[in-house]
Amino acid sequence: MSFLSRARKVDLTTLAKELGLTVESDAKVSDVLKLITNEKNYDEDFTKDCLEVITNERLDKRKDENEKREYELKKLESKATLSDGNVPLTVPKLNLMKLMPRYDVESDISVYLSLYNKTDNQHRYSYPG
Repeated sequence: MSFLSRARKVDLTTLAKELGLTVESDAKVSDVLKLITNEKNYDEDFTKDCLEVITNERLDKRKDENEKREYELKKLESKATLSDGNVPLTVPKLNLMKLMPRYDVESDISVYLSLYNKTDNQHRYSYPG
């Protein structure tokens, strides 16, 4: 009977339903345990085998769902990484300070700002986005 106390509620509920017992949706684990063990045709070995099969099926189903989810995620990531096979969808970040000369304190700031705006506009629209 100790194997029953280690089982999850969902597995115990499924076991009870397969044994032909009716289980309320709000039943506690202890209630489901009593329902299973107090059944007139209760056989510990049969119950243990059934519970093992139910648990393995649930775990296999969860594993398959996780693998499917991971596959879909990798598929979406590869699709997002390369739009046509060669060009990354993400636009690389530009450091305008590397593209422009440093500001000379003795010169006029308006010339520097207009040069900054032109450089910014040129490189902002040169990448597909």
